[in-house]
Amino acid sequence: MDKIKVDAVITDLEIQLETSNNPLGSYIHFKFIDTFPHFTKVNNMIEEIKKREDVDLINYEYSYTSIKKDTDLKYFEITRN
Repeated sequence: MDKIKVDAVITDLEIQLETSNNPLGSYIHFKFIDTFPHFTKVNNMIEEIKKREDVDLINYEYSYTSIKKDTDLKYFEITRN
């Protein structure tokens, strides 16, 4: 059985939402470190939004960038175990 390679990647997530207070909608952008190929944080965030009754998830898109040894990570909060 082949092992799936899991890597940390910089993920850009853009979410389009609507609420009763703002029927024209809002766009929210997040940038964080997630895992490729599973994108656990993206999936968890989208599932949490879908559970809410006061927010309608209209659309979402995400992209990612590989982290290399020279990638600047100073703006990310990283916990190393």
